[in-house]
Amino acid sequence: MTCVSAMLFGITPVLASKTYEMGSNALTLTFYRNLLAVPVLLILMAVRKIPFGLTGKQTVLLSTIGGGLRATTTFMLYASYTYIGIGTATTLHFLYPLFTALLCLLLFHQRMGLRKCIALALAIAGVGCFAGFSGSSGGGSLRSMLPGLILAVASSMTYSGYMTGIEHTELKEMNPTKVSCYMGLSNALIILLLNLPLRQINFFLPPKAMAYTFIISICTSFFAFALLQLGIRELGASTAAIFCLLEPITSVLSGWLLLGEAMTPVKACGCLLVLGAVAAAMGDTKPASESEGTSDGNKNEKSLS
Repeated sequence: MTCVSAMLFGITPVLASKTYEMGSNALTLTFYRNLLAVPVLLILMAVRKIPFGLTGKQTVLLSTIGGGLRATTTFMLYASYTYIGIGTATTLHFLYPLFTALLCLLLFHQRMGLRKCIALALAIAGVGCFAGFSGSSGGGSLRSMLPGLILAVASSMTYSGYMTGIEHTELKEMNPTKVSCYMGLSNALIILLLNLPLRQINFFLPPKAMAYTFIISICTSFFAFALLQLGIRELGASTAAIFCLLEPITSVLSGWLLLGEAMTPVKACGCLLVLGAVAAAMGDTKPASESEGTSDGNKNEKSLS
């Protein structure tokens, strides 16, 4: 489920780049990406008779983890493309498996075994091969690139917080369709409020751009995020984050096959390293409930016995 989620996320940048050519931008795409899936999810909830009600705690969690972390992640990553190349931004964003593992270690005392450490090392090396620093940023100075570098790194941090928050709150056990629906709605409202001072949302995109945006919305806010929630439930956030590294491989292959981008030996090496990271992580795929750290000693004792 996590792998399919990563591949869906990896395909969408191709369509995102097309919408930018038709008048879209970071704020517009973030807004519609969240909003357009909501009616589909509401209909699906009605058909499947999923309760619409939320507790006060669930409402706060959906608003803070969804709007405060997921929506800002998407916006900051898309915004970073304005200052630095997509390759550089993607590389910095995909530091989030490292940040996720560190968060789980520091906040919840989850141990990182040898396999996971090897997987993280391979992942960082592999993603580094996708950086494309030469020529990807338009030859800009460090000063002009700095906002983009900060935005990309910040997006990796907020996304690691999102994944960790999903694992360690009751959102983990909520129905994925319900979580996707209300999170998409809250994210769209937050982006709409953010647009009041910025005034960057283009509400009059061409029909073709809206069609591409709808596909992006369904692939991400409908399918990919629901599958990711289920993956985190089974694997835990730190292990799921490593499997999510199939996303840059999918992006590279999509750019090669659909946009005619060059497949260099360095990129091919990066793909192999990331696949090696995923293979190493496969040895650490115990259910999250069995891989808690020392903060849950009683559970560990039962598991070991």
